[in-house]
Amino acid sequence: MAAKGSDIASDEIIDTKCCVCAEKKITRQAEKYCVECQDYYCIPCTDTHKTFPLMRGHKLLDKSDFSTRGLQSLLPCFPTERCHIHKAKLLDMFCKNHDEVVCATCVAINHRTCRDIHSIPDEVDNLYVLSASDQTNKQLLAAKKDVEDKKKATQQILCELKKQKNKATDSIINYRKELEAELKRLETESLKEVDAQLNSFERDLQREIKESAQHINDLEKSATALQKSNGNKAQEFVCVKNAQKRIVTVKNYTSSTKIQTELKISFSADIKIKNNLKQSKTLGQVSTAEAIYKPRTTAYTVKQQRDIDIQQEGKRICRIYGSCFTEDGSLLLVDINNNKLKCLNGSTDTLIDHVDLEAEPVTVCLTSQLEAAVSLANKTIQFVSLGDKMATTRKLKMDHHCFGLAFNDGKLFISDQNQTVYIYDRRGTMLHKITNDKSGNPIFSNNQHISVSTNRDCVYVADAKKGVITLDIQGNYLSTFTDPDLVQPRGVCTDKRGNILVCGYESSNIVQISEDSKTKLGSIKTKQYPSSVCFNPHQNKLAVTHFYSNTIKVYELE
Repeated sequence: MAAKGSDIASDEIIDTKCCVCAEKKITRQAEKYCVECQDYYCIPCTDTHKTFPLMRGHKLLDKSDFSTRGLQSLLPCFPTERCHIHKAKLLDMFCKNHDEVVCATCVAINHRTCRDIHSIPDEVDNLYVLSASDQTNKQLLAAKKDVEDKKKATQQILCELKKQKNKATDSIINYRKELEAELKRLETESLKEVDAQLNSFERDLQREIKESAQHINDLEKSATALQKSNGNKAQEFVCVKNAQKRIVTVKNYTSSTKIQTELKISFSADIKIKNNLKQSKTLGQVSTAEAIYKPRTTAYTVKQQRDIDIQQEGKRICRIYGSCFTEDGSLLLVDINNNKLKCLNGSTDTLIDHVDLEAEPVTVCLTSQLEAAVSLANKTIQFVSLGDKMATTRKLKMDHHCFGLAFNDGKLFISDQNQTVYIYDRRGTMLHKITNDKSGNPIFSNNQHISVSTNRDCVYVADAKKGVITLDIQGNYLSTFTDPDLVQPRGVCTDKRGNILVCGYESSNIVQISEDSKTKLGSIKTKQYPSSVCFNPHQNKLAVTHFYSNTIKVYELE
């Protein structure tokens, strides 16, 4: 008996149910199996399946092909993926000559001359070894990891480029502000000259006005006296003589003193300044000078080294506390004994320029491609333009000693060779004063030179007594590096490849430290008492200056 509301007799055995009907809670015998949908269909659902244009080409198996198998996993294997060229065809052929799965149309068009063509459904057991699945899966995972690593590296490069774009934008804005400040200075000096010219003319003219007023007063007195003497012949005679004398004096005065109508005050603009600005398309050159360098995880070795004499003829012995490379590969050196900032050509090893400073210079750092900042012993930061000829420009007066100096993102980091590091903006406004950590303990003991990390998110301070101290960019204490081979750290710099290079004053060496792990990678022996180090990443050059020495050492590393 058929159950009420049921499409199938209760005593009928259903081998395989229709999947579509089962979802509707209806039990029907499956008559077809769709290889691509991987579903079973009864006759009505099969007819519906065929009504969809995209599904008309699907491979349908009869009941006799799967009814005796029982389980879907044991069904005959048919590919379900379609050819990306011939959309209606399944990828059910394999060309062994080309090691490529194709459809029948591809075989007819592109593989007519191939002799090793196989039907995948018919010969899959011979073509495919199950162990290849595991091996292929491992290869897929390895390939995926390689692509993910490349994607991550590319994202890091893009992130770094965006940071550099922001830095370049800030540099342009700051340079524009500097130009405005220079224009304001020129305006002020020009106005002072105009005032000085007027003051000079005004003194002479006011003197003449005063003399004229005095003569007018004398003439008026003579006229009044002559009028009052009317009736007194003797007095009238005296007044006439005195008046005539005054008239002669006035005539001599008016004839000898000409009215200076030719005096003029005018301003002739220096048209070269305006023309230079008009001829410039931009405020400077946008370049890829600050390249993204491949990280280095091994120690440097010395390929070549040389000594360069930097003493100028007739001058005192040099004492170089600080140094830095410029964008074009020149080397800036501060000579504390001779109160000079010197520029050394990186190609010819010759001094090409110098500028005299008002006090003893301690160290130097770049603030832009065309500007450097120098810390002076008289509590001053002196800015120097790096054009065709170096020249001092503006300066910042501080109320503390200035020793180590670094610049990053519009901020100056200044150590006092004692227990404090200061952070200022370019205008000289103090942003932070760093002395203690979060627990209130002093961070520094005898701080020296300063450098900024490769990715510019950390600051490294060489402390002669404590080691190499790391701060974050806001000035918060992070860590201290010490090593028995590094005695009295003085100079510190980074290689832009993820390493710190620091010189030991007493240990007479340069120690290479990994920025991320803070581990020592290696060291280079140098002359006694190294005072500063700086690195040129474009040419892998390391410059080292030494206490009371006329020579600096330049190492070519590899």
